[in-house]
Amino acid sequence: MKNILVGDTSVELAGVLGDIMSKYRSGHISLDHLNRFAQMEATPFAVKAKDAKRKIEKFAAKTARKLSTVFKKRIVVDPLPPEFTDDNLALWETFNFRPVFLPREDVGANRPLKNWTKPEKWFYERVGDGKIKPIYPDLPPTLLRGCWHLADFTVGADYTDGSQVFVNDPLAPIIADLRSKKLVGKYNNTPNGSRFSITPNEWQDVVLAHVASKLGVTRAQMRLERVVDFNAIGNLYDPNRGKFNCWEWFEDFFGDSNRLYGGGRDGGGLADVSYDWSGHRRDGIAGRPLVSFVL
Repeated sequence: MKNILVGDTSVELAGVLGDIMSKYRSGHISLDHLNRFAQMEATPFAVKAKDAKRKIEKFAAKTARKLSTVFKKRIVVDPLPPEFTDDNLALWETFNFRPVFLPREDVGANRPLKNWTKPEKWFYERVGDGKIKPIYPDLPPTLLRGCWHLADFTVGADYTDGSQVFVNDPLAPIIADLRSKKLVGKYNNTPNGSRFSITPNEWQDVVLAHVASKLGVTRAQMRLERVVDFNAIGNLYDPNRGKFNCWEWFEDFFGDSNRLYGGGRDGGGLADVSYDWSGHRRDGIAGRPLVSFVL
Protein backbone atom coordinates (compact mmCIF):
# COMPACT_ATOMS: atom_id res chain seq x y z
CA MET A 1 0.00 0.00 0.00
CA LYS A 2 1.32 3.38 -0.96
CA ASN A 3 2.12 5.59 2.05
CA ILE A 4 0.40 8.96 1.56
CA LEU A 5 1.50 10.35 4.92
CA VAL A 6 4.60 12.09 3.66
CA GLY A 7 6.33 15.40 4.18
CA ASP A 8 4.55 18.01 6.23
CA THR A 9 1.37 15.89 6.45
CA SER A 10 3.01 13.22 8.61
CA VAL A 11 4.54 15.87 10.84
CA GLU A 12 1.18 17.58 11.25
CA LEU A 13 -0.53 14.26 12.02
CA ALA A 14 2.08 13.44 14.66
CA GLY A 15 1.41 16.82 16.26
CA VAL A 16 -2.35 16.26 16.29
CA LEU A 17 -1.94 12.78 17.80
CA GLY A 18 0.42 14.17 20.41
CA ASP A 19 -2.12 16.85 21.31
CA ILE A 20 -4.88 14.24 21.60
CA MET A 21 -2.76 12.08 23.92
CA SER A 22 -1.88 15.12 26.04
CA LYS A 23 -5.58 15.94 26.47
CA TYR A 24 -6.31 12.26 27.23
CA ARG A 25 -3.67 12.17 29.98
CA SER A 26 -4.95 15.44 31.48
CA GLY A 27 -8.52 14.13 31.53
CA HIS A 28 -9.92 16.56 28.95
CA ILE A 29 -10.57 13.63 26.55
CA SER A 30 -11.83 10.26 27.75
CA LEU A 31 -11.66 6.79 26.18
CA ASP A 32 -15.38 7.14 25.43
CA HIS A 33 -14.64 10.34 23.48
CA LEU A 34 -12.04 8.50 21.39
CA ASN A 35 -14.40 5.59 20.73
CA ARG A 36 -17.13 7.98 19.57
CA PHE A 37 -14.59 9.76 17.36
CA ALA A 38 -13.56 6.42 15.82
CA GLN A 39 -17.22 5.70 15.08
CA MET A 40 -17.38 9.08 13.30
CA GLU A 41 -20.12 10.53 15.51
CA ALA A 42 -20.97 14.11 14.58
CA THR A 43 -20.17 15.50 18.06
CA PRO A 44 -17.87 12.95 19.72
CA PHE A 45 -16.65 15.30 22.46
CA ALA A 46 -20.03 16.60 23.60
CA VAL A 47 -21.30 15.24 26.93
CA LYS A 48 -24.35 13.05 26.42
CA ALA A 49 -27.14 14.64 28.44
CA LYS A 50 -28.41 11.34 29.82
CA ASP A 51 -24.94 10.52 31.19
CA ALA A 52 -23.96 13.93 32.57
CA LYS A 53 -25.50 13.78 36.06
CA ARG A 54 -24.41 10.20 36.67
CA LYS A 55 -20.86 11.22 35.80
CA ILE A 56 -20.96 14.10 38.32
CA GLU A 57 -22.40 11.86 41.05
CA LYS A 58 -19.40 9.57 40.67
CA PHE A 59 -17.12 12.61 40.63
CA ALA A 60 -18.68 13.86 43.91
CA ALA A 61 -17.90 10.60 45.72
CA LYS A 62 -14.34 10.62 44.43
CA THR A 63 -13.96 14.29 45.37
CA ALA A 64 -14.96 13.67 49.01
CA ARG A 65 -12.18 11.10 49.35
CA LYS A 66 -9.63 13.31 47.65
CA LEU A 67 -10.42 16.40 49.73
CA SER A 68 -10.36 14.41 52.98
CA THR A 69 -6.85 13.23 52.11
CA VAL A 70 -5.61 16.70 51.16
CA PHE A 71 -7.01 18.52 54.20
CA LYS A 72 -6.33 15.63 56.60
CA LYS A 73 -9.87 15.63 57.97
CA ARG A 74 -13.23 14.26 56.93
CA ILE A 75 -14.67 16.53 54.24
CA VAL A 76 -18.40 16.19 53.56
CA VAL A 77 -19.32 17.23 50.02
CA ASP A 78 -22.64 19.08 49.71
CA PRO A 79 -25.49 17.40 47.85
CA LEU A 80 -25.57 18.24 44.17
CA PRO A 81 -27.53 21.47 43.54
CA PRO A 82 -30.93 20.99 41.89
CA GLU A 83 -29.60 22.96 38.91
CA PHE A 84 -27.26 20.04 38.13
CA THR A 85 -29.62 18.38 35.68
CA ASP A 86 -28.44 16.30 32.74
CA ASP A 87 -29.37 19.04 30.28
CA ASN A 88 -27.70 21.85 32.25
CA LEU A 89 -24.51 19.88 32.80
CA ALA A 90 -24.33 19.07 29.10
CA LEU A 91 -24.89 22.73 28.21
CA TRP A 92 -22.22 23.94 30.62
CA GLU A 93 -19.74 21.43 29.24
CA THR A 94 -20.07 23.00 25.79
CA PHE A 95 -18.66 26.18 27.38
CA ASN A 96 -15.93 24.20 29.20
CA PHE A 97 -17.57 24.90 32.57
CA ARG A 98 -17.44 21.88 34.87
CA PRO A 99 -18.54 21.30 38.46
CA VAL A 100 -15.95 21.40 41.22
CA PHE A 101 -16.46 21.37 44.98
CA LEU A 102 -14.37 23.65 47.18
CA PRO A 103 -14.77 22.96 50.93
CA ARG A 104 -15.03 25.75 53.50
CA GLU A 105 -11.38 25.40 54.46
CA ASP A 106 -8.70 28.01 55.03
CA VAL A 107 -5.65 27.96 52.75
CA GLY A 108 -3.61 29.88 55.30
CA ALA A 109 0.10 30.62 55.18
CA ASN A 110 0.84 28.32 58.12
CA ARG A 111 -1.46 25.46 57.25
CA PRO A 112 0.45 22.40 55.98
CA LEU A 113 -1.03 21.07 52.75
CA LYS A 114 0.91 18.31 51.05
CA ASN A 115 1.77 18.77 47.36
CA TRP A 116 0.02 22.16 47.36
CA THR A 117 1.49 25.30 45.79
CA LYS A 118 0.18 28.20 47.91
CA PRO A 119 -0.01 31.88 46.95
CA GLU A 120 3.24 33.74 47.50
CA LYS A 121 4.25 35.34 50.81
CA TRP A 122 3.35 38.85 49.59
CA PHE A 123 -0.32 37.83 49.28
CA TYR A 124 -0.51 36.65 52.89
CA GLU A 125 1.29 39.76 54.11
CA ARG A 126 -1.20 42.03 52.33
CA VAL A 127 -4.12 40.03 53.75
CA GLY A 128 -2.55 40.48 57.16
CA ASP A 129 -2.21 44.27 56.89
CA GLY A 130 -5.73 44.68 55.48
CA LYS A 131 -4.78 45.76 51.95
CA ILE A 132 -6.65 42.76 50.51
CA LYS A 133 -10.21 42.80 51.82
CA PRO A 134 -12.96 40.14 51.81
CA ILE A 135 -15.42 40.33 48.91
CA TYR A 136 -18.12 38.99 51.27
CA PRO A 137 -18.31 39.91 54.99
CA ASP A 138 -18.06 36.27 56.12
CA LEU A 139 -15.38 35.18 53.66
CA PRO A 140 -11.76 36.12 54.45
CA PRO A 141 -9.45 36.20 51.38
CA THR A 142 -7.79 32.87 52.31
CA LEU A 143 -11.02 30.96 53.05
CA LEU A 144 -12.73 28.82 50.41
CA ARG A 145 -16.48 29.39 50.20
CA GLY A 146 -17.61 25.83 50.81
CA CYS A 147 -19.97 24.99 47.94
CA TRP A 148 -20.26 23.62 44.45
CA HIS A 149 -18.96 25.83 41.64
CA LEU A 150 -18.78 25.78 37.88
CA ALA A 151 -15.13 26.35 37.03
CA ASP A 152 -13.87 27.41 33.62
CA PHE A 153 -11.50 24.77 32.23
CA THR A 154 -10.67 26.48 28.93
CA VAL A 155 -6.91 26.21 28.36
CA GLY A 156 -4.94 29.46 28.57
CA ALA A 157 -2.25 30.82 26.25
CA ASP A 158 1.31 32.11 26.20
CA TYR A 159 1.84 35.78 25.42
CA THR A 160 2.84 36.68 21.88
CA ASP A 161 2.25 40.33 21.00
CA GLY A 162 -1.18 40.73 22.52
CA SER A 163 -2.83 38.73 19.74
CA GLN A 164 -2.89 35.46 21.73
CA VAL A 165 -6.22 33.81 22.57
CA PHE A 166 -7.36 31.00 24.87
CA VAL A 167 -7.41 27.64 23.06
CA ASN A 168 -10.75 26.96 21.30
CA ASP A 169 -12.45 29.46 23.61
CA PRO A 170 -16.27 28.99 23.80
CA LEU A 171 -16.58 32.51 25.24
CA ALA A 172 -15.04 34.08 22.12
CA PRO A 173 -18.37 34.61 20.27
CA ILE A 174 -19.85 36.32 23.35
CA ILE A 175 -16.88 38.65 23.73
CA ALA A 176 -16.72 39.36 19.98
CA ASP A 177 -20.38 40.36 20.02
CA LEU A 178 -19.80 42.72 22.94
CA ARG A 179 -16.87 44.32 21.14
CA SER A 180 -18.90 44.71 17.96
CA LYS A 181 -21.40 46.69 20.03
CA LYS A 182 -18.60 48.83 21.54
CA LEU A 183 -19.43 47.56 25.04
CA VAL A 184 -15.91 46.18 25.58
CA GLY A 185 -12.69 47.75 24.36
CA LYS A 186 -9.52 46.33 22.83
CA TYR A 187 -6.19 47.20 21.26
CA ASN A 188 -5.62 47.16 17.50
CA ASN A 189 -4.04 43.70 17.48
CA THR A 190 -6.48 42.16 20.00
CA PRO A 191 -8.69 39.54 18.31
CA ASN A 192 -12.35 40.43 18.74
CA GLY A 193 -13.11 37.29 20.73
CA SER A 194 -10.03 37.42 22.96
CA ARG A 195 -10.34 37.43 26.75
CA PHE A 196 -7.26 39.60 26.89
CA SER A 197 -7.38 43.41 26.95
CA ILE A 198 -10.61 43.44 28.97
CA THR A 199 -10.44 45.64 32.07
CA PRO A 200 -11.66 44.31 35.43
CA ASN A 201 -14.39 46.95 35.32
CA GLU A 202 -15.58 45.63 31.94
CA TRP A 203 -15.66 42.08 33.27
CA GLN A 204 -17.80 43.24 36.19
CA ASP A 205 -20.06 45.67 34.36
CA VAL A 206 -20.58 43.87 31.05
CA VAL A 207 -18.98 40.52 30.30
CA LEU A 208 -20.02 38.45 33.32
CA ALA A 209 -23.72 39.24 32.88
CA HIS A 210 -23.68 38.06 29.27
CA VAL A 211 -21.76 34.87 30.10
CA ALA A 212 -24.20 34.16 32.95
CA SER A 213 -27.11 34.53 30.53
CA LYS A 214 -25.61 32.02 28.10
CA LEU A 215 -25.05 29.53 30.93
CA GLY A 216 -28.57 30.00 32.30
CA VAL A 217 -27.41 31.19 35.74
CA THR A 218 -27.95 34.50 37.51
CA ARG A 219 -25.46 37.36 37.49
CA ALA A 220 -25.40 37.17 41.30
CA GLN A 221 -23.99 33.65 41.06
CA MET A 222 -21.10 34.68 38.81
CA ARG A 223 -17.87 36.52 39.47
CA LEU A 224 -14.20 36.24 38.63
CA GLU A 225 -12.19 33.76 40.65
CA ARG A 226 -10.51 35.00 43.80
CA VAL A 227 -6.82 34.25 44.33
CA VAL A 228 -7.69 31.37 46.66
CA ASP A 229 -10.25 29.95 44.18
CA PHE A 230 -7.78 30.00 41.29
CA ASN A 231 -5.14 28.48 43.55
CA ALA A 232 -7.35 25.68 44.88
CA ILE A 233 -8.81 24.76 41.49
CA GLY A 234 -5.29 24.61 40.07
CA ASN A 235 -4.03 22.42 42.89
CA LEU A 236 -7.04 20.12 42.98
CA TYR A 237 -8.69 19.95 39.57
CA ASP A 238 -7.07 21.78 36.66
CA PRO A 239 -3.44 20.94 35.83
CA ASN A 240 -3.30 23.71 33.20
CA ARG A 241 -3.54 26.55 35.74
CA GLY A 242 -0.32 28.53 36.15
CA LYS A 243 1.34 26.90 33.14
CA PHE A 244 1.38 29.96 30.84
CA ASN A 245 3.28 33.26 30.86
CA CYS A 246 0.10 35.36 30.83
CA TRP A 247 -1.98 36.34 33.85
CA GLU A 248 -5.61 36.40 34.92
CA TRP A 249 -7.60 39.07 36.74
CA PHE A 250 -9.00 38.06 40.13
CA GLU A 251 -12.09 39.20 42.00
CA ASP A 252 -10.09 40.41 45.02
CA PHE A 253 -9.70 44.14 45.50
CA PHE A 254 -6.35 45.59 46.55
CA GLY A 255 -6.90 48.88 48.33
CA ASP A 256 -9.70 51.05 47.00
CA SER A 257 -9.30 50.98 43.22
CA ASN A 258 -6.98 48.10 42.31
CA ARG A 259 -7.55 44.44 41.53
CA LEU A 260 -5.32 41.46 42.08
CA TYR A 261 -4.11 39.40 39.14
CA GLY A 262 -1.65 36.54 38.77
CA GLY A 263 -1.12 32.95 37.76
CA GLY A 264 1.78 33.69 35.40
CA ARG A 265 4.27 30.87 34.93
CA ASP A 266 7.32 33.10 35.19
CA GLY A 267 6.14 34.58 38.48
CA GLY A 268 5.52 31.24 40.15
CA GLY A 269 2.40 29.87 38.44
CA LEU A 270 -0.21 29.09 41.09
CA ALA A 271 1.79 31.15 43.60
CA ASP A 272 1.96 34.31 41.46
CA VAL A 273 -0.05 37.33 42.73
CA SER A 274 0.24 41.04 41.91
CA TYR A 275 -2.08 44.03 41.46
CA ASP A 276 -3.03 46.79 39.05
CA TRP A 277 -5.68 49.48 38.59
CA SER A 278 -9.21 48.18 37.92
CA GLY A 279 -9.55 50.32 34.80
CA HIS A 280 -6.27 49.24 33.21
CA ARG A 281 -6.51 47.44 29.87
CA ARG A 282 -3.68 44.87 29.81
CA ASP A 283 -3.04 42.74 26.72
CA GLY A 284 -1.37 40.04 28.81
CA ILE A 285 -4.15 39.59 31.39
CA ALA A 286 -7.32 37.58 30.77
CA GLY A 287 -10.14 36.52 33.12
CA ARG A 288 -11.96 33.37 34.18
CA PRO A 289 -15.62 33.45 35.36
CA LEU A 290 -16.73 31.30 38.29
CA VAL A 291 -20.30 30.25 39.14
CA SER A 292 -21.23 29.48 42.77
CA PHE A 293 -24.14 27.39 44.06
CA VAL A 294 -24.55 28.33 47.73
CA LEU A 295 -27.03 26.23 49.71
